[in-house]
Amino acid sequence: MILLFILLIPFLTGLILSLIRNSAIARSIALGSSLINLIITILLLIQGSDDGISINWINFLGVRFALGCDGISLLMVLLTNLLFPFIILAGFKRDQRLVPLLNALILFTQSALIGVFLAQNAFLFYIFWELALIPVYFILLLWGGKNRNSITLKFFIYTLTGSLFLLFGIIYLYQLTPFPHTTDFSAFSLLDIPTGKQIWLFWILFIAFAIKMPIFPFHTWQPTTYTMASTQGVMILAGVMTKMGIYGALRFLFPVVPAGVQFWQNTVIILSLTGMVYASVIAFRQTNLKRLIAFSSMAHISLISAALFAVNYYAYQGILLQVVSHGVTIVALFYLVSIIEHRAGTPELSQMGGLKIQAPNLSILFLIVVLGAIGLPLTAGFAGELLMITGIFRISGWYALAGGTTMVLSAIYMLYAYQRVMLGEEKVYLKKITDIALVDYLMLVPLILVILGLGIFPQPVFNLVEQSILIIQNLCR
Repeated sequence: MILLFILLIPFLTGLILSLIRNSAIARSIALGSSLINLIITILLLIQGSDDGISINWINFLGVRFALGCDGISLLMVLLTNLLFPFIILAGFKRDQRLVPLLNALILFTQSALIGVFLAQNAFLFYIFWELALIPVYFILLLWGGKNRNSITLKFFIYTLTGSLFLLFGIIYLYQLTPFPHTTDFSAFSLLDIPTGKQIWLFWILFIAFAIKMPIFPFHTWQPTTYTMASTQGVMILAGVMTKMGIYGALRFLFPVVPAGVQFWQNTVIILSLTGMVYASVIAFRQTNLKRLIAFSSMAHISLISAALFAVNYYAYQGILLQVVSHGVTIVALFYLVSIIEHRAGTPELSQMGGLKIQAPNLSILFLIVVLGAIGLPLTAGFAGELLMITGIFRISGWYALAGGTTMVLSAIYMLYAYQRVMLGEEKVYLKKITDIALVDYLMLVPLILVILGLGIFPQPVFNLVEQSILIIQNLCR
């Protein structure tokens, strides 16, 4: 029943917020709700297991409302519930409109994402997958920036197209299960699908996950959407929703069509590495700090995608550590971008410089997060990327060499951006800016502690996911 509580707390709180008009009260209730969910998740993690819940739902289709968790899904829920208090906190001390509605939509998104990671059958997984899109659509549409109508429409069309492919795949697999038919993941993984069918079915299922991550060439919605989105909106997209695609591939794709994965393995790895190099080069050419971070996120997710298709123990351990590292780091980076933009009045690098003179504490925290983003040793990013590249090396040394360039390229464009923003000659109009406030410390210091803590001692993540990785590996053979 604990899993049901974790799912319902943000949803019910979101309903309550829809009845509130006071902005300060709405923010406090939303933050309190997300912190309670985080505490319950940590207690569940300490407890080690939960029986979950399984009740009859749509009997004539053989669909049950079934929630459960293993190490991987629990890690994803933990990441979600860890980041959402910071996403909500990012709205404090900001001039926002319709604050109760905004926070209600954020909590609805949190609930749907938790549902994605806890669902034990494909039908329920798909329902939550779609439900996560709806509140995010309105967050982008109502609180986004310039050209938000056209950009949000493009995002919606991309995501909906991928979802339709996924729905077709679920219906097809449902028909293949023995009578009475079922959509349980366990039943799907036991299907003996001919190799020829797996080869085309792979893309039917994978496109939805590839769009959500996103990877090249399904990425074109991402840079403009990330740049246009509000700070909280882009935190949700980059910090958590990208992980839906990674989780979906691990939980759904690999056990069901292992022959299709093997057939297209090299193709997807090459596409992912191509996208990684492409995003890194484009990031270096950006003049807008927020857009630079957007391409940086794409580069790191592309490396995760390449490691995903290495299909070995080292790669999977690295992926799941990097999922946490990327989520925490990218949320911190986009929050730092919002601080800098608010103080400088622009995200354009050409109009910045010398901010460290008036904001030395901001410059220190920004540097630590940047070092985590480029995978400096003793940060979580280093451990995750090292394991992923090791796993890719077991497939091909050339692939590993290409994957390793992400650390070099990332260092180039991230340190370049830091230099343009914080160092150099101070702009005259920046002489009156102030250093960071208390709420900024509350946002950044805990995230930095997670980045450093998992870099120094990542073993808890490895212990949590080890058994689940072994099971998935056996299913993929």
